[in-house]
Amino acid sequence: MLQLHPVAVRLVALLALLAALGVAATAYASSAARSQTRARDRAAVTNVSAAAAAAEAWLQDPLSGGGSYRKLDPAGLARQAPSVSPHVHVTVLAKGAAFCLDDEESAGHSAYYVGGEVGKLRHLGSAATLEATLVRSRTTDAAAVCRSIS
Repeated sequence: MLQLHPVAVRLVALLALLAALGVAATAYASSAARSQTRARDRAAVTNVSAAAAAAEAWLQDPLSGGGSYRKLDPAGLARQAPSVSPHVHVTVLAKGAAFCLDDEESAGHSAYYVGGEVGKLRHLGSAATLEATLVRSRTTDAAAVCRSIS
């Protein structure tokens, strides 16, 4: 019968432990990356949703919009609702009848919202209206969607 030296046994046990720790660390890192991705997506959608509510309030305010989105900008959103993220950008559409808001948290994690009188828009492409929409792509982002609408 083959006898193993006690040092060899300990070395094999140590190597097995290190392999198990490596597998566990890889699984944890993968889980943390997925969690971070979901958080960025959630932040982008939440930011444009909050900004959309501020835009609607801005429209009703006689000292701000006064019935038109023509002069809507990020500063106006911030005045209406200070909690609006400074990452949100505004694209005014249809001569002030509609707007598109976009927010990019990081590459591949952006969201947009098309609001106002969306019936006056001639070219929407595949853009959704009146809802915060997530864009998960590294080749295009929510700002590109807003620029493509007319």
